[in-house]
Amino acid sequence: MTFHEKSAWVMGIVLILTGGWYLDKVWSMSQALGETAPPAIGLIAVATVMLVIGAVVSHIVIAAVDPENADDTEDERDQQVLRRSGNIAGYVLGFGCFAGLWHYFWQADGNLLFHIVVASLIAAQIAEHALTILFYRRGA
Repeated sequence: MTFHEKSAWVMGIVLILTGGWYLDKVWSMSQALGETAPPAIGLIAVATVMLVIGAVVSHIVIAAVDPENADDTEDERDQQVLRRSGNIAGYVLGFGCFAGLWHYFWQADGNLLFHIVVASLIAAQIAEHALTILFYRRGA
């Protein structure tokens, strides 16, 4: 397994856990308020710090376990896999942002627009990592 594939596995898991935690908190706050919770900078900051710490620690562990493959250089195959997965993930992000704008057009709920865009960012990153794994496994 290449360094990029290991990184995709770990970052996918970290994003699912952090993103799930963030969206659960937003959902709970919204339920308590009886309407969509406004963006909370503290919550966003905690989620960002959790994501950064998870990324740093996990990559240190990956490099320590397999130092020979910890070289981050990309060959032609890596470039093709990362380009394809990033391209498709861009469509996930675009769809989510469009869905948020469409919802805002009809409902005028700016708070939900914010949360839909954040959820789209999370979903796009998870999709990118999942596609990276898929393309490495398929030999693309």
